[in-house]
Amino acid sequence: MPESRVVAAMMGRTDIAKSIVSAAHLVKSQFFDLLFTSDMRRRMNLRQVDAFRTIMLRGSMTAAAQELHTSQPSISRLIAELEAEIDLKLFDRKAGRLRPTQEGLAFYREVERSFTGLENLSYAARDIRAFGTGRLRIAAMPVMALGFIPRCIRRFKEQFPKAIVSLQMGNDGTVTRWMSSSYCDIGFIANVIDIPLVEHRPLYAIPGVCALPPGHRLAEQDVVTAKDLDGEPFISLSLEDGARIRVDRVFEDAGVRRQLTVETPFSAAICALVEQGIGVGIVNPIAADDYRRSGISFRPFEPQVMFHGHAMFPSHHREDPLVDGFLAIVRDDLAVYNAKALHGSIPASKSS
Repeated sequence: MPESRVVAAMMGRTDIAKSIVSAAHLVKSQFFDLLFTSDMRRRMNLRQVDAFRTIMLRGSMTAAAQELHTSQPSISRLIAELEAEIDLKLFDRKAGRLRPTQEGLAFYREVERSFTGLENLSYAARDIRAFGTGRLRIAAMPVMALGFIPRCIRRFKEQFPKAIVSLQMGNDGTVTRWMSSSYCDIGFIANVIDIPLVEHRPLYAIPGVCALPPGHRLAEQDVVTAKDLDGEPFISLSLEDGARIRVDRVFEDAGVRRQLTVETPFSAAICALVEQGIGVGIVNPIAADDYRRSGISFRPFEPQVMFHGHAMFPSHHREDPLVDGFLAIVRDDLAVYNAKALHGSIPASKSS
């Protein structure tokens, strides 16, 4: 990526940081006014809410006064004013001690939820100011999140050493929900779920491999076929995975009966179960790459069963040096897997 574009993007992020700080101050000063109807003659102010929140966090007016660098009578007056203005009794006063009422507890939950959102804005601005390049938020299905994506992150950090990377793992539905709410900047899934505000791009379509336990009788074969697995204990993908239907169809067409022993939605889990000698399985070769140093034997499987992967973005995605840079690394590392369809070998990742 040309240096001028990276510099422009970084300057844009600095402007965003300033905007976030300004927005945080504006929201903090105006948000609580919006919680109450306009027929009130007076509205609570931020000092009153700060005093209430600090009492809840510190446990007493005296501690709150110390925290806010003011006097205990001042804190008491602010709470009295707040209770009068919102028409709620926030505390019971017994034997000189404050105990929050049920109304006070309910009000505190709303206050804390609002402050948490504001603190997140402050943290985002801090990260952008400190690191310039900001934060890259990644969400991925387990087959990529457990090994492949961390290897890509290692390469990514060589190019963007100051960038903060957040990696979350979830199934396709979870990753899709995160993307739809803009919780992440880029997501990786196997099965596309069409929802508004999210777009998809295909990443790979690669043949699965047969995972065999240590010392298995088929480990010496160059290729394992469906008929070779007749009567074998078989570890299967769950029905929620689109590849499960393709695997089942291959065995049905070949007239092969397997002994289904365990089901799991994750190729990585199949590999772990195969390593324990529980059975054989057909897995995504990306997951197989994480078990190269185990005793499992991986062999090409015929007829081919394709495993798919897609990248996801919010529909409002614009050119971003972090997202584009990371996706370029992912595609580069996936190229070795995509080449498998042409050469019929089982590749090892470039990053390993």
